[in-house]
Amino acid sequence: MDPKYGRLVREPDSGERLQEWGTVEENRLRIGHDVAESLVDALSVDFAGSFNLFYLLRKHYWTVDGAEHEDVAGFLEEAYKRVRDFNDDLGERIVELGGIPPNTPATIQERAEVHLEAEDLYDTRVSLEGDLEGYATLVASVRDHVDLAEELGDSGTGERLRERLEGLEDDARDLAKLLADDALVESGAVN
Repeated sequence: MDPKYGRLVREPDSGERLQEWGTVEENRLRIGHDVAESLVDALSVDFAGSFNLFYLLRKHYWTVDGAEHEDVAGFLEEAYKRVRDFNDDLGERIVELGGIPPNTPATIQERAEVHLEAEDLYDTRVSLEGDLEGYATLVASVRDHVDLAEELGDSGTGERLRERLEGLEDDARDLAKLLADDALVESGAVN
């Protein structure tokens, strides 16, 4: 066990390491090193945030209860699938730019601006309010990074982010509508 990583991460005993974590190599997109490095850093924040949002939505999909269970669970299932796809897209773009996406619990949590909920179970309204806050945080970050990509001359990254941003904003609006429904009651409020 490598003390650098702790017990959760295995470092291979053999094989050649092709790239060190935290480095940005030359890329096939012909995007300059400094630009690629800035974009990898920015996209890593969105990657980590979308990773955490995926887990929030998935946890709440598993645990949602109450009269609105079917509607809320249906929304959460579709939403976590879209966030997972966004996360995969970000990971692929980071690699295309010559980087390595955050991929251990430590590196993900160091970069994530979207925070996980405690492991306990909370009522549906409180959980969904946390999800909406996660969306707001991620949407703001992605908007900033669309601008950054365009300022740095990487229209491909900017366009990819812009396309995904629309989906995140749509899901956030739908979640806000669910929360506006007075039928979402707090746990214990119904006999």
